[in-house]
Amino acid sequence: MPQKPTHPDAPRTAADPYLMPALGVGLMFVLTAPVMMAIVAWAGTVEPPSSAFAVSSGGAPAADLGTATFNQSCAVCHSPTADGIPGLGKPLRNSAFVQSQSDEELISMVVDGRAPTDPLNTTGVAMYPRAGNPALSDDAIHAVVGYLRSIQDPDAPHAALDPWIIAPPGADESGEVAIGQTEFIASCSACHGRTGEGVENLGKPLAGSEFIQSKTDKELTTFVKTGRPIWDAANTTGLDMPSKGGNPALSDEDLSKIIQYIRSRQADG
Repeated sequence: MPQKPTHPDAPRTAADPYLMPALGVGLMFVLTAPVMMAIVAWAGTVEPPSSAFAVSSGGAPAADLGTATFNQSCAVCHSPTADGIPGLGKPLRNSAFVQSQSDEELISMVVDGRAPTDPLNTTGVAMYPRAGNPALSDDAIHAVVGYLRSIQDPDAPHAALDPWIIAPPGADESGEVAIGQTEFIASCSACHGRTGEGVENLGKPLAGSEFIQSKTDKELTTFVKTGRPIWDAANTTGLDMPSKGGNPALSDEDLSKIIQYIRSRQADG
């Protein structure tokens, strides 16, 4: 049956059933587009996260970077709990020193280190620049300072420092100056103890050492210069002994003094 022709003036919706939905979608886009553009513009003005929650280059939060860096670079002297190791690094947990310093001052100290001859050094043990690791990045040092801040309890008493207050470096119990003691303390004591007594799970005792007694001064000098990597068959500790104790600035004269001091400790083993 033929359809009745549509009058030219009749509404198009009767002939085009998709017209109204199409108009609705278009109207929705027109209304929402400015809102979406405003959201994008606002997002571009949001400040980046603060340093406390910054993400490291490796993708780990700064807090995790600080903890990991402390464990890798600082715990060997200050203990994994940051409570210090007598004869080595002072306590850093609830530390009056840490709490009295600004972030910039703490960062500067880690970057520069503290020599045994520094009047403020009461341990007689060297604190090497960047914890003895020249590759330690500024970001990692900043993160460590953040970690140190996180382990301070303002309501707790300050950590006692009596075990870390010792005689000036170079003076033994009798008051005599032992040759090479200062150099030994600066470069070897972190692993072998201040008087060569050894440090558990780090360096072997050097006082009364059969190994020391079996070597000539020249052989010991070569040994200290070379170090002993963990893959060396003679390495029984599983820990790397770095060349020159990790202090490349040691001269042959310094090494000679250190060996003389180690010789003087053989009767104490």
